Amino acid sequence: MAWRKQLIWTSNSDTIYSTRHEGEIYHLWQHGTRPDGAGRTGYGWFLHGDDGSGWPRQDYELSLTLGSVLTRARQKAELLILGWKKAGRESGRGDELWSSPDGSVHRLADVLSGAVPH
Repeated sequence: MAWRKQLIWTSNSDTIYSTRHEGEIYHLWQHGTRPDGAGRTGYGWFLHGDDGSGWPRQDYELSLTLGSVLTRARQKAELLILGWKKAGRESGRGDELWSSPDGSVHRLADVLSGAVPH
């Protein structure tokens, strides 16, 4: 099975993609990350709310970084918008775990592969 997207993302620019779900507008915006413990910064994709004029609201970040790869960031942003939540890491293997809206917990890899429907 393959991932089947449920949201349509449109591009406002090379660094902003937007979607609408249940009357709300969401933006996937690539911008600088906060400094880590060693003071290093980088760039990543973040989910933001809308500022009322069709652009990301800078002070309304809905996620920590969703990664640096757009395709994966869009998938994770879609999960967040649809009510999924990060649920930590699997002990031993370290795989990222996400909780579905019904509370069941799944490996992120299984959800992104389509093995677990979202």
